[in-house]
Amino acid sequence: MSKKLLYITHHQLDQNNGGANASKGFLHCMAKFFTEGTVMCHSMDKAKPYIPENMVFMPLVDHRTKVRKMVDMYRGVINAYYYFVREHLRNHHYDVVVIDHTFSGAGLPAFIKSTGAKLITIHHNVERDYLRDNNKEKPLLYRWPFLHFSKKAERDCLRYSDLNLTVTEHDAKVFRSWFPESRILHWGIFEHRAIEEPLFKEKTPGQVFIISGSLYFRQSTLPVMDFVKRYWPLVLQSCPEARLIITGRNPSEELKAVCEKAERVSIVPNPEHMADVVRQGNYYICPIYAGSGLKLRIFDGLKQGLPVICHEVAANGYERVAERGFLFDYHDEQTFQEALGRLLSAEVSPNAVFQAFKDSFSLQAGVTRLSSILHQTHIL
Repeated sequence: MSKKLLYITHHQLDQNNGGANASKGFLHCMAKFFTEGTVMCHSMDKAKPYIPENMVFMPLVDHRTKVRKMVDMYRGVINAYYYFVREHLRNHHYDVVVIDHTFSGAGLPAFIKSTGAKLITIHHNVERDYLRDNNKEKPLLYRWPFLHFSKKAERDCLRYSDLNLTVTEHDAKVFRSWFPESRILHWGIFEHRAIEEPLFKEKTPGQVFIISGSLYFRQSTLPVMDFVKRYWPLVLQSCPEARLIITGRNPSEELKAVCEKAERVSIVPNPEHMADVVRQGNYYICPIYAGSGLKLRIFDGLKQGLPVICHEVAANGYERVAERGFLFDYHDEQTFQEALGRLLSAEVSPNAVFQAFKDSFSLQAGVTRLSSILHQTHIL
């Protein structure tokens, strides 16, 4: 029997960032199990290449005035989907509705369930942790209702969804402790298209470390600056000739100032092709210690066959890579030195690192795991 899917995401699918790339992977995995469906998102025509062939693209246009948006914010309507989805579902029936990120479904779970559709929510993170680390600079009159209703949206999704999917087992455990009666399963994160098999060239001997990712928001810049100040001197003690390259979008002025004072550290801002910078390295570093979810920037290193050293928070979701000896975590200076020693002494093949990445994070891996989950939970 044919099944019809409605997929709702606030991420702009034509963008190249962690949230948008994760959503593209989720969408393409989900689309494999339905004959037809609709994708709602903010993106316009540039998003069309990322929409599966069996899905209709419905761009969301928010015609509300600024005053209406502010009034709505205090009523719990923190995104433009509330009115759009309710109107659409009055005239269209779907077998399954997917809320991609709880923010996308604010105020909607109970209404969606009333239509008779099965509801699946994909949780990119634990919203409480993300909001704690990233919204301190917003005006108080905006911040209070946004924080309050964003957390409520997460709780409503956990309570009403037939299936809640998380990107790490750690996030799943947190949610189960809140709502033990809800169905909460770890799924993961996946590429949205087939991964191109790389041809690894022999690297120039040396000890070049790479940090990548967006470099303008608080959850990213603070850990990177902390690493340069606290941990990079420890690397130089063991490897006096080592170099650190930090690359990513729009590095903050504060980060630039910290790096200018540090020894053997350089910044490559806004690279046209991130891979061209990352492949210059021998080792990859992810110092992110805030938030939850899965730190997608580690993909940059694994795709280029680089072994990884990362903070234990960033290691969540990469357990299978760590088990194969390609990822080493730390939480303080002592454990960092221990992890660094293991990293430097490990004999690692770039092809083996890439294969570990592919086994866990390819589109096919996502489809296989989702098939098991959907049949196990009788969604299909």
